[in-house]
Amino acid sequence: MNGLSKVYGNELGAATAAVDMAAMSEVAAIGPKMPDKKFKAGGVTATVWKGVSPKGATYFNVQLGRSYKDKDNNWKTTSSFRESDVPKAVVLLQKAYEYVISQQTNSALN
Repeated sequence: MNGLSKVYGNELGAATAAVDMAAMSEVAAIGPKMPDKKFKAGGVTATVWKGVSPKGATYFNVQLGRSYKDKDNNWKTTSSFRESDVPKAVVLLQKAYEYVISQQTNSALN
């Protein structure tokens, strides 16, 4: 039992479960969100995500990450970069920016 359940009792647990189930069925109906574009150099990746605001405006976010294997040989992702990864990150961010600008330009022409 978590701290909130101790304070609010079982009602909180039931409400939380209902919200969780509603959120899961909404995600299942939509499906997993896929990136608009990915740029990769070695273990460094710049991922472009396309979104639509509540007012209908299209926007883009860029996520920068580095993949590595941990001591147990499992793949992990971090937002921390080694010195040798910085030039790759710069190039990938530039490519991601150029992609976003091209998408905005194409959208404006249509």
